[in-house]
Amino acid sequence: MEKALFFQNFGSIVMFAVIGTLIATFVTAFSLQLVGLLIQKLSLTSSYAFGSLISSTDPVAVLAIFKQLDADKHIHILLYGESILNDAISLLLYEISGRIWNQEVVGYGEAMKQFLTMFIVSIAIGIIIGVLCAYILKVKEEVSYETEHIEVSVTVIIPWVCYLISQAVGYSGIVSIVFCGIVMAKYALPNLSESGKELLNKFYHILSYNFENLVFLFIGIGVVGYDLAWNEMGIVLAISSILIVIVARYINIKIVSFILNRYRHDNFIKPNHQKAMWFCGLRGAMAYALALDAADTFKEEGEIILTMTVVIIALNIFVQGSALQYVLEKCDIQEKPKEISSEINVKDFQSENGIRIAHQKGWVHRMKDCLEKCDEKVFQEFLVKKRELTPVRQAESH
Repeated sequence: MEKALFFQNFGSIVMFAVIGTLIATFVTAFSLQLVGLLIQKLSLTSSYAFGSLISSTDPVAVLAIFKQLDADKHIHILLYGESILNDAISLLLYEISGRIWNQEVVGYGEAMKQFLTMFIVSIAIGIIIGVLCAYILKVKEEVSYETEHIEVSVTVIIPWVCYLISQAVGYSGIVSIVFCGIVMAKYALPNLSESGKELLNKFYHILSYNFENLVFLFIGIGVVGYDLAWNEMGIVLAISSILIVIVARYINIKIVSFILNRYRHDNFIKPNHQKAMWFCGLRGAMAYALALDAADTFKEEGEIILTMTVVIIALNIFVQGSALQYVLEKCDIQEKPKEISSEINVKDFQSENGIRIAHQKGWVHRMKDCLEKCDEKVFQEFLVKKRELTPVRQAESH
């Protein structure tokens, strides 16, 4: 991942991951209830659970094709960042639906209050532990050949400890570990030695490669190995759920893109980029794992949820996956050279109704500039080790 680009677009990524996932969840749940007027299959809580789990995206194959097509880096990082964060949001929403089902939470107002509390506190736990990790790596002493082993151990174990702590105190471990990882990518990784970075990259690359293959293996086993509720689901609900998920993703991308474009000075999310993001919303590991849990938690309705999820994932893999490269080529998402503009702090943007309007820098950009300065002057100084340049060795190596 290009960390600089990730943090540059972090606000947009959070919008897609949080607001977008909420939109997709509620659109899916509401639409299933409308279908339920004709065929009563799922309760409101079960519809909400299905909406939350099916809103998580896992574009593993998409990212490989993006690299192959030399896709626009900003659209690449938006999809990648969304897939990292929205798993956590989907899991948190699903956990809330489980609490409602088990009557641990009374009313949807209380559920929303719990969601916000869990989300904010879980983020805080992740950030605090990530900062501690960065500080430990900054102040540690170099110890010859064992340095990289210590560094890799710290950067692997601390996020896992973060997850366990968050779960132990009753909050979301997945949200905590995601934000712990984000903080560590920003402040802890620069403190690693070059050999430590290389070893860590190899270690995580091997893990991710094997886990991605295992995910597809288990999904294949699920299609033929589980006793799925085909009769209980029925053809009407199967087709309806596929169409609902497609529409919910479309509404999610359109609304969030419209909001973000209102506050951007450049790198707008163009209509062809929006189509690409919409088509690339494949479902995978998180949706499948939560659907397996739903089969136990929601009993008969959970079996229907699992069957619907398997159908959608299979459709994503065999239909969308097959057409992916063709569609992305038609969307024309290749990186293009930027046009140099003489304007300063002003953007010209062709709105949808054809009127050219200019926007001065607003409060959003001023706040972003302020946070960047604070990061550079305070956090970077406190958490990131200053490396001494060795021009003589660099010259010799060349």
